Amino acid sequence: MPPCPQAACQGTECYMDCYEDLKTNILSYHHSKSIKTILFLGTTQGDGSSTTAINFATTLARDGRHNVLLIEANLRNPSLHEVFHVDPDQSLSGFSANGNKAASGIRKVGPENLYVVTPGSKLSGPVSLFESQRFWEFLKTMRTEFDYVVLDGPPLPSFSESKVICNKVDGVVMVIESGKTRKQVALRAKKDIEQAGGTVLGVVLNKRKYHIPKWIYRRL
Repeated sequence: MPPCPQAACQGTECYMDCYEDLKTNILSYHHSKSIKTILFLGTTQGDGSSTTAINFATTLARDGRHNVLLIEANLRNPSLHEVFHVDPDQSLSGFSANGNKAASGIRKVGPENLYVVTPGSKLSGPVSLFESQRFWEFLKTMRTEFDYVVLDGPPLPSFSESKVICNKVDGVVMVIESGKTRKQVALRAKKDIEQAGGTVLGVVLNKRKYHIPKWIYRRL
């Protein structure tokens, strides 16, 4: 189980609280809209956006009522196949729009209804892949097959494919690292997302350190 984004948190209870709060905040705040496809983006490699996407998808699937698909959209530095111990050779490179999970390389990875699709090892040209009509058709089909589709994307502003994906999803969650991501960088990333046609659903402040017990912060 990947760690909670809050550096001071310990154990399963804290893990559940962090991501239950994130799920509630995103879905309840935007309840008037149909939010089914959500892209998680960071601003630098290693800021924890992949961990956040994984845990968010896991939390959505935990109650067993929702079918959730987690898509590895970070083709340059993929990690989901390592986290879930799946073979990357038969996956996103063979995706199709026919809703056939086997043909699409989609694997069930959790005890609940969590599925994952990862990039194939022979993939090249991520920008053209995400710009393609077949990816758009694939995403539309998955939107009907699953209750939620969560995408783990490459960091902005390093890779232009992030901007390409932004306007293909219902919303984007930015992940920034506490104490490291500069305000100007975060604001620029937000502007890039919006200029690309994306909608920012919210921001996760990752790896925040609590110098006093977390329960005290909640009462302040």
